[in-house]
Amino acid sequence: MDYFRAQRYLDALPDWEVGRPSFGPVEHYLPRMRTLLARLQQPQQRFRSLIVGGTNGKGTVSSLLAALLQANGYKVGLYTSPHLHTQRERVRIAGEVLGKDRWAEAVACLDDGTRDFAAEGLGPFSKFEALTGLAAWFFAQEGVEFGIFEVGLGGRYDAANAWDSELAVLTSVGLDHMELLGETLEDIAADKLHIIRPGKKLITTEAQVPAVAELVRQTCADQQVELHTAEAEWRRGELAGRSANYGQNACLALQAAETLGVKLADEVICRVVETHRWPGRFETAREAPLVLLDGAHNPASAVALAGDLQRLGGGWVLVVGAAAGHDAAGILSALAPMAAQVVLTSSDHPRALDPAELRALVPAGLAVESLPASAQAFKRALQLAGPEGRVCIVGSLHLVARAREFFDLPYERDGITEDMALESLACLAEAGRRLALRCEWISDDGTRLKLTGGRRAFRFWRNKHPFNDYVEARLAEDKAYQYEDFVAAGLPTPFTVKYFNPLADPRFDRYKSHATVTKIVEDIEARFDFPLVVKKYRSSLAQGVFLERDAAALEKRLTDIFTHSAFLDNIVLVQQFITGPEYRVIASHNELLLAYGKEGETSDVDGDLNPLHQAEGRAVRVEDESLLQDMRTLTRRVAEVYALGFYAIDLIHGVDGLVILELNPNPMCSIYNRDNGRRDFISLYEKLLRRFVLAAE
Repeated sequence: MDYFRAQRYLDALPDWEVGRPSFGPVEHYLPRMRTLLARLQQPQQRFRSLIVGGTNGKGTVSSLLAALLQANGYKVGLYTSPHLHTQRERVRIAGEVLGKDRWAEAVACLDDGTRDFAAEGLGPFSKFEALTGLAAWFFAQEGVEFGIFEVGLGGRYDAANAWDSELAVLTSVGLDHMELLGETLEDIAADKLHIIRPGKKLITTEAQVPAVAELVRQTCADQQVELHTAEAEWRRGELAGRSANYGQNACLALQAAETLGVKLADEVICRVVETHRWPGRFETAREAPLVLLDGAHNPASAVALAGDLQRLGGGWVLVVGAAAGHDAAGILSALAPMAAQVVLTSSDHPRALDPAELRALVPAGLAVESLPASAQAFKRALQLAGPEGRVCIVGSLHLVARAREFFDLPYERDGITEDMALESLACLAEAGRRLALRCEWISDDGTRLKLTGGRRAFRFWRNKHPFNDYVEARLAEDKAYQYEDFVAAGLPTPFTVKYFNPLADPRFDRYKSHATVTKIVEDIEARFDFPLVVKKYRSSLAQGVFLERDAAALEKRLTDIFTHSAFLDNIVLVQQFITGPEYRVIASHNELLLAYGKEGETSDVDGDLNPLHQAEGRAVRVEDESLLQDMRTLTRRVAEVYALGFYAIDLIHGVDGLVILELNPNPMCSIYNRDNGRRDFISLYEKLLRRFVLAAE
């Protein structure tokens, strides 16, 4: 199972977070999770387990506790939710997100271990239950000493509460998920207190409201639970640039570490607490104007955030998005005193509220704008704030995730996002408007654009365009055909060999040249030196491209690809690995329109060799005239092979000069625009529209 099939496997499971709840009575939830763990050979029994529940601050407390334990030399596993950019963020070993290959291997083990799960009579397990089981499995496999599990929702029926943890931590309790947990603080706290176990220990904060504090004391006394109460304020004074709640959460994490018997020197404690950062929680995205990101998504956390914003000054431009099921009115009401202007928007999450619904909840008297596309909302907020202003993006962690990507903060990438795919349409629409063409969005989801006013109507879908002949573009999409055609034309390409899946359906027997994967590996060893590159013939954006360093890894990779290939997806390319600076040429027919370098460190981690996909990667326009001339010459030679109206050529400058890595007939502009703005691509699209839309046939 490869990584993307692993994603699909998990995404097909029941998932409350996106509105596909599990089936069956809630009484089956914990027995089902326990059965799932039994299928995985009880991994939760192989490390010391800690559980963190509450309403606000669970992720910060969990991650800070992990950091404190790691500072004392322990190997720690951390399980949190939700994620911001990739589901792999939910499971960390020693502070690191797991790699894609390791993740896919674990999901394959989960799949194997849960065959015929329906026979258990407890209904299908959910995605959250699967992720919780995967976390425990990873922790056991990696030999962690402590496994810290953040509760997803409530406590009583949460998957992370399916076994006995030696220590429970309860952060501050507020009103949230009232339709599921109860209408009062006491009801909600009672549900969350199910994370404790008789005879074990509970850590909570002295900042709990009196009614919740009393319930905690009484419940612990009834169940003979040893109760420890952490200070409400960080005793070492103000933490510069941090939220007020961070000090409370730091006290909880430190009290938990001390209760576990972990002895840390004061200087170590101060260093960990002062340097720890949890993405999306009072996070600074930009200094001028000041842009803060905060995942506050209930009234209590919004009230705390409002206090933090007030300490920094007034006149905030708020970008607010919220999810269904959260008290959006309470969030807006709490933040209103800090707002000079409000921009309403939504993330791309299935449960995100439409800005039109939010508008009716905004307190009277506030200046309000609505922009459904989050990227446009962020840009508008920056305009409204000006260079000396203040912006806060809040209301949903999913919205915060989009903001982190917009402001180019470091994050793990799973692949392309819809915002990346739709960036081409945004540039096209602007180019069309400049040429007085009529721009009409013809899909409610914003994925299709029609331009009229030229010689005929032209339609665009995501990054797909009508500037290419259909068959010519389809042939060019196939990398196996590309290399055959380039070699026949004498163009410089890496040495490449095509291999057909020996496990494919008998219908394809005529194409098979080797009976087994082992035979293919033997043939490759005779033809290539290691390291070498393995490519799926329709890989995209460096996904499905792998650097293999030895025969054993190569055989494992090919076996995995061939075993899980789709019915018409049976070709793999093996290619000579060439080192050197990489470039992309954007072209139309035989004309070079734009060229840029892919600057940054090349990484072979998890099958992504593109420097632009790494944290420090940058797209830098090529200005060197000598290099551009070589690229123009190569572009004209490519145009003799493929007659394409708009395409990209990926190049590498090896010891013998420019070499063609591959051709892409549907290039995207999002990564270039991220580093250079839209101006170049808007001008480029204007040129294409003049050529194909406005010119007479």
